Amino acid sequence: MEYVLSKKELSVGETVFEGCIEQPIDLDFSLPDYCPDIQRILKCRVYPKIYTRNISGDRLDIEGTAIVKILYLDAIKKSVRSSEHSVPFTSSFNMKTTPQNAVATSAVKPEYLNCRALSPRRLDIHGAFSICATVISKCEKEFAEGIDGDDVQVKTTQIPVSALCGLGQQQFTVEDSIVLGSSKPPIEAVLRTDMQPIVSDIKAITNKLMIKGDIGVKVLYMTDLDTGNTEVLEYTMPFSQILDVDGVTDSCACDVTAEILTYEIHTGGDAQEKNQSIDVEVKMVATSVAYSEEEITVVSDAYSTMYDLDLVFNQTPVNSLASQPKETCITKTTVEIGTEGITKVIDLWNEQCTATAMVEEGQLMAKGKVNVCVLAEDREGTPFYTERIVDFTYPMGHCDIAQPVVQTAAAVSSISYRLNGTDNLDLRIEIKLSAPVFDSKVIRCVSQATANEEHLRQRDHQSALTLYYAGDGESLWSIAREYAVSCDAVMAENDLTDDTVLQGRMLLIPNI
Repeated sequence: MEYVLSKKELSVGETVFEGCIEQPIDLDFSLPDYCPDIQRILKCRVYPKIYTRNISGDRLDIEGTAIVKILYLDAIKKSVRSSEHSVPFTSSFNMKTTPQNAVATSAVKPEYLNCRALSPRRLDIHGAFSICATVISKCEKEFAEGIDGDDVQVKTTQIPVSALCGLGQQQFTVEDSIVLGSSKPPIEAVLRTDMQPIVSDIKAITNKLMIKGDIGVKVLYMTDLDTGNTEVLEYTMPFSQILDVDGVTDSCACDVTAEILTYEIHTGGDAQEKNQSIDVEVKMVATSVAYSEEEITVVSDAYSTMYDLDLVFNQTPVNSLASQPKETCITKTTVEIGTEGITKVIDLWNEQCTATAMVEEGQLMAKGKVNVCVLAEDREGTPFYTERIVDFTYPMGHCDIAQPVVQTAAAVSSISYRLNGTDNLDLRIEIKLSAPVFDSKVIRCVSQATANEEHLRQRDHQSALTLYYAGDGESLWSIAREYAVSCDAVMAENDLTDDTVLQGRMLLIPNI
């Protein structure tokens, strides 16, 4: 005879796919006519941009463009110039399942890039970059919270868990116009652009999230084509958006990440103020995850007072959100530029910031690396490029979780510098860190209970009570199971409120 289990569903976020694909780059192209000849390549870099992520059945398709950007030294005026070439790409991932209620996130990572000038106007480029994708699906897990049957004794356990109450992804556009004003010279040509979004505020209401944040915009541009003079424009562009996320309430713990898909920059102005403004259009995607803290009751053990009971157990991993630390890490360091010296920094930026967090001696420690890219002038006034890797470590607070799962994110919000002599730069790097900490546990729960009706439990029906001497720390549940009686009856007969016998004593076991 199989007993009926009463069950409860729990919504969880399950990673149903993780994978990476390497995308090759093979280019042989000539500079446009408006670009001067190359004397020396300063930096060649690929910037993959993802436009769309589409889940169709068991297939994930990602489309985008790889922008190959070249900073080089002008052969005539010895000034910094730039040129770029776009290569569209499509990557497809085959998943083993067909996820429902899923969102896809992705990250791109340059692997290598070899750039060679075949002539002052022709370039040969070979390299590759990786596209890594993760698909998270909202799934329902079942847990038994009771077993129907008068003869069945059930042991339950209360477990705190984080239930997934909302999972969503939404695209939106941010537009702004930046007026240069009299403090900045006009723009003749844009050499390089950085954009870094940071979400600063999240407010949840029923089925919606209201987010606010800033996009840090940085533009390196040429002010005069004849002299090659450059200028850096830095601007903070605020954004706010209402996201539709079904299932979210004001009591949920929410996390939102914002990603820039594409952006366009146009210079403009009237006849008297040519190129004195910049119109910026940014297409973004926000991925939101929301949790509600719950306590579920699961059947961890059972026995019958009449029959031998065959039990089947399931082991299901679950997470409980312990904390959501968000910190600003300030790293100060001195980097040596080299023997060529440095008299002026043209531009300073970051292209990669990675971080992981782990628990060390009760402290959550974030560790990572930042690459600092330096475009500068040497002692002769000639532009050059170099980059350095800066390590950082930052304590993010106390953590006493035995098996933590930490989802770390890091982004550089600013880099400032001071020239220290002619060979060194003193750097101050501000890094925004986020590291939600989950307590990871495995729930062992009864998933099936079957009575072996051919094997009845043996009981002493000649006496009303049985005397039993229990040792220190012995479990009343185990004693009651052995004698095929109700555990509650044993506790009531002996005026006990706890399942564990704290000190050795005589127990009365009722034969009912």
